[in-house]
Amino acid sequence: MLHYQDTGQGPLIVLLHGLTENSTAWDPLVGPLATAHRVLALDLRGHGRSLVQPPYDMVSLAEDVHATLDVVAPEEPPLLVGHSLGGMVATVYAAMHPVRAVLNVEQSLDFASMLQTVQDMLPRLRTGEYTGALDTLFTQLEGGALTTTESARLRRLRHYDRDVVLGIWGVDQLQAGADELNDMTAGLLGGIRAPYLALHGSDPGPRYRAWITAAGPSAALEVWPGCGHYPHLVQPERFVTRVRQLALAAGHSSTTDPPDHLAG
Repeated sequence: MLHYQDTGQGPLIVLLHGLTENSTAWDPLVGPLATAHRVLALDLRGHGRSLVQPPYDMVSLAEDVHATLDVVAPEEPPLLVGHSLGGMVATVYAAMHPVRAVLNVEQSLDFASMLQTVQDMLPRLRTGEYTGALDTLFTQLEGGALTTTESARLRRLRHYDRDVVLGIWGVDQLQAGADELNDMTAGLLGGIRAPYLALHGSDPGPRYRAWITAAGPSAALEVWPGCGHYPHLVQPERFVTRVRQLALAAGHSSTTDPPDHLAG
């Protein structure tokens, strides 16, 4: 079972953090969300205070989440909010288990592009330079959008375990082709019937918008320009409002079609 923080009462919201981070990455948002919701912030496998043990594939990480919720919150399907890695885990989870809605924050499902990024970094990730490579990556992802205080807080909580990073990025499976990877993610989206909102801090472009809304019958995409990889921390009040709106629109159903304003 995963380590978790449990705060508040009401309809269930589950928060899933990004790579190398942990549940405390959500700390600025937990209190405001918990005024009207029960909020579970989880440490994914290999992160925080949860088990550090392979495998680290997305199905295993999603099943960890399900096993934990089965014990601590079996009464209702969750609204899943995942950032970066957490957004991918939330997507896989929603393709396998009932959810009220999914909010995927800044996790592109264009695996072909991500594959190229990993391949470019791989030589440094396999050497003593891997910490510098990850520092550079996160600096680029932040894009100067976070406050100095918030950026420093995230740096302090990140933990770079090379085996975990390489396992999650599937370095042993990099032979898969771009078309195969994108077909896989399209299949995941096609299996999700609950409202699915992809939130980006920079515009992924019209081609990606068209692809994700075509692949997912319930998928919509929203862009908050200038927020970089952490729109939820750059504009926390706006983010809390958006989560509440999504929760209200989703209600308690895990199978209904999304409302018109979420249908893309």
